Amino acid sequence: MDKIKKKNKLIECIKKNKIIIPAIFIILVSIIISIPMLRQDFNMQQDDGIQHICRLIGTYSSVIEDKEIFPVIISKFCNNFGYSWNLFYSPLTAYVPLIFKIFNLSFTMCLKLFCLLISILTGFSMYFFVKKVLSNIDIIENRKIEAVSILSAILYILVPYRLNDMYIRLAIAELCSFIFIPMVFNGLYSIINLKKKTNLLAYGASLMLLSHSMLTVYLALFCLIYVIVNIKKLDKWIIIQLLKNTLIILLLSAFYTIPLLESKISADYEVFNESHMLREDALIVLKPNILEIFFQKQGRMIYGLGIVTIIGCVYSIFAIKKLKEKKNIILFLVLGLICTIMSLDIFPFEKLPSFFTMMQFSFRLLEFASFFLVVVCSVTIGILVNKMNIYTTLGLTCLSILLLLPSLDTLRYDKMNYEESELKEGVRVTSNTGRVHAGLASFEYLPTKAFNNRSYLENREDIPIILNNVVDTENEKYIISNYIKDGTNCTFNLEINQEVDNNIDNEKESIIIELPYIYYIGYTAVCEYENKDGEIKKEYIKTEESDNGFVQIELKDEEIQKMQNIKISVNYTGTILMIISYSISILTVIFLILQKGCIEYKRFRNTYKK
Repeated sequence: MDKIKKKNKLIECIKKNKIIIPAIFIILVSIIISIPMLRQDFNMQQDDGIQHICRLIGTYSSVIEDKEIFPVIISKFCNNFGYSWNLFYSPLTAYVPLIFKIFNLSFTMCLKLFCLLISILTGFSMYFFVKKVLSNIDIIENRKIEAVSILSAILYILVPYRLNDMYIRLAIAELCSFIFIPMVFNGLYSIINLKKKTNLLAYGASLMLLSHSMLTVYLALFCLIYVIVNIKKLDKWIIIQLLKNTLIILLLSAFYTIPLLESKISADYEVFNESHMLREDALIVLKPNILEIFFQKQGRMIYGLGIVTIIGCVYSIFAIKKLKEKKNIILFLVLGLICTIMSLDIFPFEKLPSFFTMMQFSFRLLEFASFFLVVVCSVTIGILVNKMNIYTTLGLTCLSILLLLPSLDTLRYDKMNYEESELKEGVRVTSNTGRVHAGLASFEYLPTKAFNNRSYLENREDIPIILNNVVDTENEKYIISNYIKDGTNCTFNLEINQEVDNNIDNEKESIIIELPYIYYIGYTAVCEYENKDGEIKKEYIKTEESDNGFVQIELKDEEIQKMQNIKISVNYTGTILMIISYSISILTVIFLILQKGCIEYKRFRNTYKK
């Protein structure tokens, strides 16, 4: 009797908490699909994986050893001259995986668990969006909505192209972006179709921007198309909600976007150089053909969209006829097909304007194709399959997993290229370093001057250098002494060589000191000295980019003559604009939390009164 009572209580609990069954499906499928990655011998350093592991190591080292809360410069990388990943690339993938370090795990395992977490969140994101869409289609019975929503989450998790990002390319930022596409459209759908007040659009778009900025541009374009298609539904209230969400996006992402724009203005970086970032040869070679959308070709990446999803979309022509309001589903089907076609080798993607080709690879459009087509497939199943229930979902889940088994032959199980201890200070840049370098990717985050003068970077000593030191036949006029460097901080003394001072007349000249740091905005230099009256003075010195792509400072010779005991300190503080942008984002987060707290408190009070 006790066992029966416990069983009845469990069933009753599951019925009351409707999220339990979806959660079981989503988490279980995410774990199953992550098993190959969680194996100890899976090589996480292939393709982009090595870059993400190096970045985690560098960011963690900067936090622990350099005591920086939000490290922009990874000080030990690029021959100890500092390299900035976090100024230009997805902040989300730099910090969230490090949460798992509280369990004292390796960086590789942190990345693996992060991929598992991404799969789980991807499933939940799609589940909630499709459930909302299905709940507002009259011809779909309520009994089928839950099962179809769960199936949509499963199909989205198991999209073969998504697994390509997870296992072949280890494109963690792109993998992460799968979570936020359904979230963005969930918010957009809620505002336009349901006239529901929500910030979900803002949260999804902000996180998308912080995970993959290039794909965010395409997502914004698809959202704009969605708004235009639904333009007749727009009224003053909807427009205000859309504008409010847009403002929140700008404020939440300010800490990333403003420094990024400031960097673009301050100097030329390879990441903004189209000729560096766009490799037309690779773009053409890596295009899939139409058969690869269905089946994986030996020796190639996984470009598939999923057989169940494709079959569902084929039958959508029968399901769409039964809908009263068809345009949104038709739009998703059309956008999914357009994205698929544009990714194929039959489409001249490389001939498009740079606005489109900045995506670098046409196959990235398969991410959007998979989202749109999974939604269409889910609606189709909800309309056409009469006996759709949790058991049907289980059967289609097993079928989808079995169809992925042939792709396991593509996975690599071999020895890692480096031990993690070897990557703590980055891999040294030498004349033998190729186009892609562990910890520096393809050097795209270097200033163009430094990139074009790599031989100088490879051979430069890790010391401050006076570029225009005045010399006689034997001696230099100025001498640098007591040089100490600790990460992004360094100090040194500047002394006047008394032996040559009286013999050289150049009081109107300046001296330029190149510091041992790659040029990124935010370095601050301070000159501390004793004047002729014995007073200690401090002056800030403007930092600029040298001809070699390093940080440099300039001191007037006539002013130096009036100084004694000159000490120069350099550290990375960030710019004033960066500090303002951080403050804006932090204050916005605090405001939104307080606003949500007030709403929930009022709701609780009203419920309590009733």
